[in-house]
Amino acid sequence: MVIGYELVFVQVLENMNMKNENAKLVFIYSLLGSVESYTDVTHKVPAKVYFNFPVPDLDIGGQKAVLTELKKKKIIAGFKFDDGDFIVTKPSRSMLQDYFLRLKDKPAPKLEKPIDTRIRFDEKTGIICMGGKLCEIPINTNQYFLCKAIFAVPFGTLIQEIDILDLMDWAKDSKDSVYDAMREVNRKIKQKLGIDKFMKWKVRRIFVDYKTG
Repeated sequence: MVIGYELVFVQVLENMNMKNENAKLVFIYSLLGSVESYTDVTHKVPAKVYFNFPVPDLDIGGQKAVLTELKKKKIIAGFKFDDGDFIVTKPSRSMLQDYFLRLKDKPAPKLEKPIDTRIRFDEKTGIICMGGKLCEIPINTNQYFLCKAIFAVPFGTLIQEIDILDLMDWAKDSKDSVYDAMREVNRKIKQKLGIDKFMKWKVRRIFVDYKTG
């Protein structure tokens, strides 16, 4: 025996989800086992190997695709499907073994985490965050109280300017102070979070024009 295939096969079945690449791996392993069983005592591999091993999650079309790939890599000379069996011609036991081990040891692809598009405002820190990005708003400023009012209601809700001005400690430094604060917060959010015109102004009212994914 070249390697401990029985042990490897058990590990494949127990530790892997037999889908996609894993189903392909099991298929190649079973083909390798068939080649081993056809190999005589002189270690000579026969010109033809008859092979039939149903693999869950890999239909006949998928099995043909794997064999076509092996043919392109010159691991086998060819194959045909006849009466429920694959007839594989001139398989290379050593090349098949090497290819199986490379697939088995191939690192699993890293799964990309979905981007969190929800945007939140922390009243304690004055930080607006989205997907790991941070936008700092100075506490107890016009910008801060504007954000506090805006994030207290569902996005899209129209908030009267007077309701924002009535907030405690609002600095009524000009008649356009709410509008100016909105523009400054919008500028910061665009710069830090990449969202353009997060808040909009409509006849002395403000609303958030943003939809989370």
